[in-house]
Amino acid sequence: MQGSYLLFTAIFLVLVVALGFLGHHQAKKRREAFAAFAAYNGWTYLPADPALARQWRGEPFDQGSNRKAINVVTGAFHGRSFVAFDYSYQTRRTDSKGRTSTTTHEYGVVVMNMPGRLPYLEVTHEGIFGGVVANALGFRDIQFESEQFNRTFRVKAPDERFGHAVVHPRMMEMLLARGEIGWRMDGDAVIGWSRGDHQPNQVLGRLDLLKNVLDQVPPYVWRDYAGVDPR
Repeated sequence: MQGSYLLFTAIFLVLVVALGFLGHHQAKKRREAFAAFAAYNGWTYLPADPALARQWRGEPFDQGSNRKAINVVTGAFHGRSFVAFDYSYQTRRTDSKGRTSTTTHEYGVVVMNMPGRLPYLEVTHEGIFGGVVANALGFRDIQFESEQFNRTFRVKAPDERFGHAVVHPRMMEMLLARGEIGWRMDGDAVIGWSRGDHQPNQVLGRLDLLKNVLDQVPPYVWRDYAGVDPR
């Protein structure tokens, strides 16, 4: 009996070491991939930047503990400054028997600077991201003429007039075609996020999406709300 217990313990320890090695190897390969991706595009790579984990509010930030921002890529995309990174935080749960388990929540984040400060606006997928911050602030869903868009997305803003000005028919058409991530305008940045890791090719696609979102904002919105001429 004791021999079986020792054998089980040995196998368990071997598996733990193997999984640890595999995780370390995968993390190293991911760092190398993003460093090469940044170098190829003339951007800057940092293995980690703790300040980014505390810089913004709203999902996926302001939750849990042990918040990390790693594999940070910064640069300019079609003339717009950006930062992209892996973000994670941890939550702990204790069951009825007092056993504690830790869950790591991982996200891919892309943030693009805007030419001026615009009011808060959040666009998320219906039933997936849920607009956590917007719900907490009491913003209700804005309804649009497109039922397909209403079924697919949740749009929240304290100023509904602003929401309708930004999410116009062409914007809705673009998002229905390729709105793969949640995003929000907050201050002078548009923040995009999605659960799980993102790969370099996905970062490019998401930067392109955020660029298209900003390009679709009508000039009068920039003038009236931000006091800038985007041209």
